[in-house]
Amino acid sequence: MARLKPNVKKIETIEDANLTLKEIGLLERELEVIDGDAHKQIAEIKTVAVKAGEPIRKRITDLSALLGAYAEYNRAELFRDKKTVQVSFGTFGYRKSTSITVRKTTLDLLEKLGLEKYVRVKKEADREAMAALDDETLAQVDALRKVKDDFFCEADREEVNKDLLKEQI
Repeated sequence: MARLKPNVKKIETIEDANLTLKEIGLLERELEVIDGDAHKQIAEIKTVAVKAGEPIRKRITDLSALLGAYAEYNRAELFRDKKTVQVSFGTFGYRKSTSITVRKTTLDLLEKLGLEKYVRVKKEADREAMAALDDETLAQVDALRKVKDDFFCEADREEVNKDLLKEQI
């Protein structure tokens, strides 16, 4: 496969850098318009799909309720030896499910009764707080501070828009 060499000129002056930031700002603006249109179209498609599928979802719910009523009415006969009935177009039946509901006081009561093994605690190093530690202490806990200069560039979108308006006038 042939290598593609980008067609980019060099930035040699501060004015070139300024114009490059202007171009970045214009391109970001174009991307926002494209992305905004896409999000709008996606939202419209989803709205249409929800509306189109509404009667189908309602029919599925109604049919499931009918099947559930049939199963409940005939429970003794259908589920004498098993919890699931297999028919040619699928299965229906009962599954045992268990859930635990808790209230706001449950956690405190578990701790007061010494049932800490039923309390989930996620432990992890707090890196933001560790930033206050000196390098020697960090080394003692097998941690390391890495300092680097990351390049950034931000186009002043307001200035780009002002310039764009001037050009249009």
